[in-house]
Amino acid sequence: MANRLLFQLEIDGPERAETLALPPGVTRLGRVAGNDLELPHHFVSGRHAQIVCDESSCVLTDLGSTNGTVVDGEKLPPQTPRPLTEGTAVQIGPYRLVLRVSTVAEPEPEPEPEAAPPIVVAPSAGEVMPASSPPIPVIATPPPPPTPPSPPAIPADPAAPPPGLTHHSERLLNYLPAIYHTDFMARFLGIFESILTPIEWTVDNFDLYLDSSSAPADFLPWLANWYAMSFDTSWSETQRRAFLAEAYDLYARRGTRAALQRVLQIYTGARAEIVDQEADQDPFVFTVRLPMPANQVNRALIEQLIDMHKPAHASYRLLFAQG
Repeated sequence: MANRLLFQLEIDGPERAETLALPPGVTRLGRVAGNDLELPHHFVSGRHAQIVCDESSCVLTDLGSTNGTVVDGEKLPPQTPRPLTEGTAVQIGPYRLVLRVSTVAEPEPEPEPEAAPPIVVAPSAGEVMPASSPPIPVIATPPPPPTPPSPPAIPADPAAPPPGLTHHSERLLNYLPAIYHTDFMARFLGIFESILTPIEWTVDNFDLYLDSSSAPADFLPWLANWYAMSFDTSWSETQRRAFLAEAYDLYARRGTRAALQRVLQIYTGARAEIVDQEADQDPFVFTVRLPMPANQVNRALIEQLIDMHKPAHASYRLLFAQG
């Protein structure tokens, strides 16, 4: 004789004490009508949790309730399945639910009675047996048309909130009296939290916008305005961040050979040679040699960088490697 597990839920709450057998499948718990187990109390959300049972186990999942679900003294994270065992205590609002597991014998199916042999009556003397009727031809029926494919299942929550936010209020609701701790109020205040919370995050972490290594790419031109610098499309994001990371030091040494070499190296990726002490050079004239052909770089922008970072009284000659 086969045995099977019987799952029962002992319910203890306001004016309620009963035992409910958990059937295989999904059992929904909540405050409003339409749930398999109704728990009418304002601390319980409309769709609070669900229990899924099969032949060998039961699993509890909190459906993002306002006041949460406590399992054996530990708060259950939303949308996180938790296996239940014998004696597991679940606290939902003022209701205490305890799982009881027992083994019951499953009756074996009764054997089907054997078919009785057909009774053959022998014809009496002089009796003629009727001739058997001709066989009826069997007309083959065409196969049924194929079943159309079922439409894809609609997800339970197609609009998932961004990380750090939920559909229910987690902060503003705490400022209201307990009488307002309802599922509707939690979802209503969640609208304002979804708008205000990202703004507060931005204000609280605005220092990240002022760091060239962590600022958004669209914010880099605003940082460049501090140094009267503008980036065109030939500057990659890596070059822009590298320039802004060293801008304070480059501008402190502006007009020196080292600062000019470093600016050109950030933009071109190669170290420029700057010569200002050749015998045949004119006074206050220096030479900039770049180790790449002129068609590989933006000559106008390089001249603009040199004009910005050279000594104001000096002139220069710009030379490129032969391509």
